[in-house]
Amino acid sequence: MKTKLTLLSVLACALFLASCSDAETEKRLANLERRVNQLENGGVVRNTVTPTSTPSAASIETNVSAKAAFKWDETLYNFGTIKQGEVVNYTFKFTNVGTEDLRIQSTSASCGCTVPQHTKEAVPPGGTGEIVVRFDSKGKNGQQNPVITVVANTNPAQTRLSLRGFVQVNAAPAP
Repeated sequence: MKTKLTLLSVLACALFLASCSDAETEKRLANLERRVNQLENGGVVRNTVTPTSTPSAASIETNVSAKAAFKWDETLYNFGTIKQGEVVNYTFKFTNVGTEDLRIQSTSASCGCTVPQHTKEAVPPGGTGEIVVRFDSKGKNGQQNPVITVVANTNPAQTRLSLRGFVQVNAAPAP
């Protein structure tokens, strides 16, 4: 009886490990694809959470054949040196230089201190749009490099925008 129970336990563990390795392989593959995409978009590589699912073959095929395309006025904004607690607002402007309507699916930032808002309507070929970014330096100190990820029906599907600057802590008054 003990032998059967041990054998069943070992078999259950083996099945569990085999199923985990497939999920782990998928996670690693998704992570590698994400990093390659980041490198293609300006060399920005961040250690962020790996997506829980990999894109389907249909969505990859759609992205490869995307005919909408961004042309950014700038992809990096350096806000210089600011005092801790100040808020920086900046608008990244773009033109759709593709042949189809450009649709932004989402925008997200690498930290909670940065909030992006994007054009909600489809941008026709030749049309313009914008991503408005708000960076709050409250509680921040030193060099800051928040990254904004834009997901759209373009090829590649993800684009990275960056803010750069230095947050200076206010010196305490001398007694």
